[in-house]
Amino acid sequence: MSALKPWRWWVLLCALFSFGEAWGQTDTEFWFVAPEVWAGHGDSPIVLRFATLNNAATITVEQPANPGFPVQTVNVPANGMATLDLTPWMGMVENKPVNTVLGFGLHITSTADITAYYEVDHWENPDIFTLKGGAALGTSFRTPFQTFLNNNYPESTAGLDIVATEDGTVVTVTPATAFNGHPAGVPFDITLGAGQTYSMRAASTAAGQHPAGTLITSTAPIAVTMSDDSIVGSPYGGTCFDLLGDQLIPVAYAGTEYIAVKGPDLNGPDKVFILATEDGTEVFVNGLLFSTLDAGDTYTHTLLADVAHYSASAPVLVLHLTGVSCEVAGAILPPLVCTGSDEVAFVRSTDQDFSLTLLVETGAEGGFSFNGNPIWIPAGSFSVVPGSGGAWSYAQIANTGFVPTLGSSRVANSLGRFHLGVINGMYEGFARYGYFSDFRTYFHT
Repeated sequence: MSALKPWRWWVLLCALFSFGEAWGQTDTEFWFVAPEVWAGHGDSPIVLRFATLNNAATITVEQPANPGFPVQTVNVPANGMATLDLTPWMGMVENKPVNTVLGFGLHITSTADITAYYEVDHWENPDIFTLKGGAALGTSFRTPFQTFLNNNYPESTAGLDIVATEDGTVVTVTPATAFNGHPAGVPFDITLGAGQTYSMRAASTAAGQHPAGTLITSTAPIAVTMSDDSIVGSPYGGTCFDLLGDQLIPVAYAGTEYIAVKGPDLNGPDKVFILATEDGTEVFVNGLLFSTLDAGDTYTHTLLADVAHYSASAPVLVLHLTGVSCEVAGAILPPLVCTGSDEVAFVRSTDQDFSLTLLVETGAEGGFSFNGNPIWIPAGSFSVVPGSGGAWSYAQIANTGFVPTLGSSRVANSLGRFHLGVINGMYEGFARYGYFSDFRTYFHT
């Protein structure tokens, strides 16, 4: 019998704990700071969308550091959804101006588990930022960015936004490339109270000057949002500029194994950006060594096939760029080992093209249901992921007329935990992309 690869031992160990409670995207508390999106291209409306599971929830949205923001209360029935329009308070939700301590951090609490995402819902320049609950909080971050496409406008450069969860939090930022007002490689400190925020913007629109690998550390837990506004999609044909963004996960939740599934509608290959958190990290694609990275370095993989399996000798963070026609979007990919959900609630934003991406350990493909009905996600939709040693299977379901627009959607699996991503877009119009399953491992409390 051949020896198991190191990550295989973790898969076996996870199985022993897989019946415990999972954490991450489904949670009762979320911290988030919204980036500024340039109004000249389109930045409104802005909304929060919530989805519940089996229990009704009373959701409270507040800004602890800004008494001018009216506390919002939203009641959502079991297996329901709700939208909170934040547009009337855009001036105190979008985190601007840069290099200024502000009080614009959103604190969301709920009486029951929910999923939540922030959405810039402008027709030409939207994206969704999936809120990761406890999986978003940490004291050490490396920041993944795409370094393939430029920003179209000088007002829409790549950005990082920080929100503190405790008073007296000292944040140290070491920029990988120059921010406006902060040179590359020179650390600087910010002191924030609970709910206070700080914004940084890249000094250049050039893809190669995006702040990939920036190091952010703090004395207490913070959450970090990355944004990349009005990305030029011309390499994919047409005249397209679109927003890409997500809430990041800290280094503590980075993983050593990932899967990227190519979006169904981008006019060209997807790009996968793998960011190392430790020196000497070996990166493998489908089992073959492709690169060795030091902490803060990025390897870019061009995803020509339908799917690829990524593994690393030390924890890495992965950003996946995909889209619709020449409209791009991006999402932080979930690490696979000891993560995932047995049930995910989400909301479809528009009635335009919509696809579901599902990742699951092989053997559990037959356990899926959608809103309690097993016919929409059959086992025959799945294929084994090459390079995973047969351990993982995936499906991309593009015929999704069964998924209601602005309605309650629940995917469950009775046989094992899984990851779920969604892509929602329109030809030369827009693209949205995000993962809704749990990012944090079973072992974290």
